[in-house]
Amino acid sequence: MAVSTKPSEPAGRSSAEARRQRILQVAKSHFERFGFRRTRIEDVAREAGIAKGAVYLEFESKEVLLHAVIESLFEQIGRRYAAEVMPLESPRERLRATLRFSYRELARDALFERLVREDPDVAVLRSLAESGDNPRKADAQLEMLRGWVREGIERGELRADLDIEAVPFVFGVLRFLHYHTALVTVGDRISRERLLDAVIDIFIAGLSAPGVSNTR
Repeated sequence: MAVSTKPSEPAGRSSAEARRQRILQVAKSHFERFGFRRTRIEDVAREAGIAKGAVYLEFESKEVLLHAVIESLFEQIGRRYAAEVMPLESPRERLRATLRFSYRELARDALFERLVREDPDVAVLRSLAESGDNPRKADAQLEMLRGWVREGIERGELRADLDIEAVPFVFGVLRFLHYHTALVTVGDRISRERLLDAVIDIFIAGLSAPGVSNTR
């Protein structure tokens, strides 16, 4: 019988991590169901099967808890994004795939839509974006998109007259368009999915160099 030589994780650390993950899992469910304002730490603790004080030992406030939930979610999304989008050879198709990926993830997870609906000014999400090293991460994402635009121009896929500095911010607006389609898609006029697909096609067509097909 083969014996593993991998050092075992200390029991205390394993238990503490399991408790933290349980808190995050329950808290995410509560934020989705009740929103930020109506979620209560005592309710999260009760459902997680731990004392209220134990939650505060891990997360000093409800806002810190929400930030941790979102950061954990971002880590999961980031792994899927790296596997699905980053290997694409074409910078133009990476841009297209990023929008498709964003819309799919926003449709799949109710947390962000709940937070935006409850707080149109997205104060909580803005505070998250401004905390820790998140501003540095945001700058890195902007530069990545600028790099894709430059690469697309060099390869003849994208228009040479594009405002390279502005494109990532336009892209950022479009990534959250999912939240603002409800009025347009009321009834049977058009499905949200078809509308978002059309937005992607029109956006990519606007970026594309003359003579470059918009087909995927």
